[in-house]
Amino acid sequence: MRVPDERKGGTPAAPAPVVLLVVLTVLAVLTAGCGGGAARSPDAAGGLLARHDLRGGSYVVGGGPTTELRLLCQLTIATVQAAAGEATDECGKDGGVDVHTAAELTDVDTGWASLRTLGPGGVPDPRGTPVDPAPDLAALRAADAARGVSWLPPTTFTDTDVVVARTPGPLTALAAPGTTFCAAPGAVPGSAVAPGTAALAAAYGLAPPVVVPDVNAVLANVATGRCTAGLVPGSSGRIPALGLVVRDDDRRVLDDGPPGSRGYAPMLRTGVLTGRPDLAGALADLTTRLDGPAVRAMTREVEVDGRDPRDVARRWLTAQGLIARG
Repeated sequence: MRVPDERKGGTPAAPAPVVLLVVLTVLAVLTAGCGGGAARSPDAAGGLLARHDLRGGSYVVGGGPTTELRLLCQLTIATVQAAAGEATDECGKDGGVDVHTAAELTDVDTGWASLRTLGPGGVPDPRGTPVDPAPDLAALRAADAARGVSWLPPTTFTDTDVVVARTPGPLTALAAPGTTFCAAPGAVPGSAVAPGTAALAAAYGLAPPVVVPDVNAVLANVATGRCTAGLVPGSSGRIPALGLVVRDDDRRVLDDGPPGSRGYAPMLRTGVLTGRPDLAGALADLTTRLDGPAVRAMTREVEVDGRDPRDVARRWLTAQGLIARG
């Protein structure tokens, strides 16, 4: 291709350094538009959490392996930032397991654990396998204090199984002719997550459950009307995604569960709390708001809608007024 001659009225050729600069600029813009290179939002700030003072504090936060634990990890990071502290994202690690690991082997300072998955000695099962009965939180605190691990109060969300249906109402209303109650094999005749179908039958007079292949099949059959109701994990994001509702456990068979505390609880190395009581206060502002609908809605955004846990966590915190931006 011929280069236009400026003397003949053509467009002058750009100097090589200018061309190179333009090319690099275009490439930078294109790269920034790609998912892997997208710029992250600034640190969380403002909101109700700003009343806590964590200035000068620096924390490595662990999370995983479940969606719920990754969300809790991101919620904690934003909570620390909003209180003017520094937080390092290690949400790919199992925070509960790492906090119980010797400090020289891991840098994680804080994480979360589902109290229904704690094995002997209070260490969370990395596979998330439920235990029955759930541990006594007071006894767990006392035992872990000697190991340099502190437990804060758990979420209001109890992390138990729930009975879902297409319409709201009490579980007592399901003890009627024509009701088809479905459950996955792991919940029959009882479940480690909750008393399960045996306790429901005893308390409410429900008919023996129809066993379907798995939890997803329970949800699908309830959504299509093949099952009147079904027993599923309470944190399932598919409950709101399918337009299902949690039935009121008016006799508190599933809500209370076996003896012991339930829910998700923050756990920290005791040293990181020294001189920083506001960390416990900031996390308390978070845990008291984490009820079943909140956990299910955020889990849905991640698992069903495909959104980033970090973005989901910060949108929820903003909606709650806990942060102003981030």
